[in-house]
Amino acid sequence: MTRQVIKLGSSSIASHEGLALDVISGLVSQIAVAQRAGHQLILVTSGAARLGRRLLAFEGPAAGAAPALRSLVDSVRSSIQDAGSTNTAGADYGQLVTALQDALGRYRVPEHAAEAVEFALPAAVGQPALMALYRQLAAAVGVEVCQILVSRSDLSSARAMADLGGLLRGAVGRGLLPIVNGNDATDPVSALDNDQVAVAVAVAAEASRLLFLTDVRAAYRDSSLTDRIIRLTPAQARAVRVGPGSGRGGMGSKLGAAARAASCGVECIIGSAREPDVVARSLNPRARVGTVVRAASARLEPSQRWIGGMAYSEGSLHVNKEAEVSLRTGSTLFLSGVERVDGDFRAGSVVELLDVRHPERLLGRGSVALPSSILRLLRALSPQQVACVISVLLRLRFAAQVRRAGDGSSLGAGGSLVDPAIYPDCKELAEGETRASQEAFAQLGAISADRVLELVDSLQLAQPALCAAFLIDGGFLRGEVPAAAAARRVVRSIHAVHRESLVIYPDGT
Repeated sequence: MTRQVIKLGSSSIASHEGLALDVISGLVSQIAVAQRAGHQLILVTSGAARLGRRLLAFEGPAAGAAPALRSLVDSVRSSIQDAGSTNTAGADYGQLVTALQDALGRYRVPEHAAEAVEFALPAAVGQPALMALYRQLAAAVGVEVCQILVSRSDLSSARAMADLGGLLRGAVGRGLLPIVNGNDATDPVSALDNDQVAVAVAVAAEASRLLFLTDVRAAYRDSSLTDRIIRLTPAQARAVRVGPGSGRGGMGSKLGAAARAASCGVECIIGSAREPDVVARSLNPRARVGTVVRAASARLEPSQRWIGGMAYSEGSLHVNKEAEVSLRTGSTLFLSGVERVDGDFRAGSVVELLDVRHPERLLGRGSVALPSSILRLLRALSPQQVACVISVLLRLRFAAQVRRAGDGSSLGAGGSLVDPAIYPDCKELAEGETRASQEAFAQLGAISADRVLELVDSLQLAQPALCAAFLIDGGFLRGEVPAAAAARRVVRSIHAVHRESLVIYPDGT
């Protein structure tokens, strides 16, 4: 018995009439055959917003009337202008223009609501219609379905994803077909897509395989679709560069999602939704179908599944070789090992850990101990240099409060507060041998008062014990970092990522 998640993408089921019913009905029939053979299937489907737009006439044959109506309105308006305001036919023309404009309005989306209507309203209309379609098709082949909508907030909660996993396992255990969709009605403009949902579902449900169905037979190395990729490791999948597809995710999204799922022990296959018997073939380990991204390891331990596979990643930290070696021996990630920070995130967000030399290598994931703004300032610094930066920030914050500098004006390098000749902390940063130290000093020299307030507030929230040690010591006003052993221990214990949250994937992924 195999438990497999099938992700059906928008590009696979798109048609001029809204949805490709032949593809959907064929897939449901294949799932019914697989279920009777003893396999457990979970379907992650796109298409709700597309079907909703069709029902709302935002696209499809009815939408073609809008350009013609607009042209007719312009023509009538020109006729009125040519006839002149004294023409007795002007009133009739005016009534006609008004009537035509009313008709045209039915096809126009208000500009202020365009972004929300693009996903939210069509998805809200399309979700029940899509589910009714699946239920009808499934009933015809003896399959009972249940619907589960997943929002980005669910992926941000370990408890919610654990509950989801239990629900999915219980549903397939009773012979049901769970149909899962990202909830575009409540997350209309988020970066969440169904490729990410499929990975979370596969890990939560403890599936052994994940099948991505798209509009091409496999992933290809060329745009002409002749150089097919048969098998990849997770690192190779992340390194492949392809163009986007017609769906929100595209092939690049699928390869990235497959790499993460494979790093969590889930084998992934990318194939065509129109290939005959694609479900049965994907369940056969000996069958050659699509592009396979090999599972890198056994399934993660329950305590690691949310961070390692389900949580939505808000950014990435690129780490050096020394940090990787340390992480693989069970250590934590210190600030000195972080070479680059991508993304904007708060303390506690989940990020990916990447090899700075080979960004396609996903080393692991974890929950950051500091927001991205602070990490960018402290990255690649030694503990002593970190202490100097914090000392300067607290001094600038103190001066900003005293002077009531609320206009965001620069406290630049020419000011006395960041003068290396006056303050030892600035001197140590400015004369540091590393590029990171000198860049940190340059950033402090050009920082605005508003930015100082923002950074220190973030630092105090994320590291209250650290800030308290500096404030109690008071040496930052003179440019001196705390000399007490307790304060230095606090500085040395600052981690880029919380130790208990780290999930490091096996080497070679």
